[in-house]
Amino acid sequence: MKLLLTRHGQSRWQTDGNSAGVDAPLSRLGELQAHRLGRYLQQHAEIDRIISSNLSRAHKTATIAASYLDLPVTVEPALREFESWDAGSPPAPRAIWEPAPVSEPHPEHRAFRARICAALKQIIGDGEDDETVLLVAHGGTLGTILRLLLGSEVQRIWTLNTALHSLSWTGKFWLIQYLNRVEHLPRPLQSS
Repeated sequence: MKLLLTRHGQSRWQTDGNSAGVDAPLSRLGELQAHRLGRYLQQHAEIDRIISSNLSRAHKTATIAASYLDLPVTVEPALREFESWDAGSPPAPRAIWEPAPVSEPHPEHRAFRARICAALKQIIGDGEDDETVLLVAHGGTLGTILRLLLGSEVQRIWTLNTALHSLSWTGKFWLIQYLNRVEHLPRPLQSS
């Protein structure tokens, strides 16, 4: 089984801030990114299923990409973003290599992680051994999936809009094949 993970295209929340609301739609750039993603996948991937968060920015990204692949989109509400982020100040580049203080994760983070875990178990359990599933979700959701694989609760993992991340099951472990692949997006279409 192979999982292709992607974050939604740029959203209005990224351009307009909190005024765009929790369920912010895609910006014009986000729609262009989704079209580029769909064309790229049409030429370079064999996708069997597409599963998306129910938030409009992820669902619209999935729907646009699916139009190039002639596939339906299954909505999975459990893939929705964590809704009370407090980003705090970013760490210094060297600080991430220092041992992190051991602390108990906030109960909301534990619940978010458990929700993502349960969704992944369901998605993988429903799948075929040889299928490729495209998951369209959010930065926090994808970061959590990657942290689960890495066994880390603290490391921040940033995912670019519509960047692709490939995970393959080897029969013994999940292999991270690549992260943040954006060759389908020329420079003006890349955003964070």
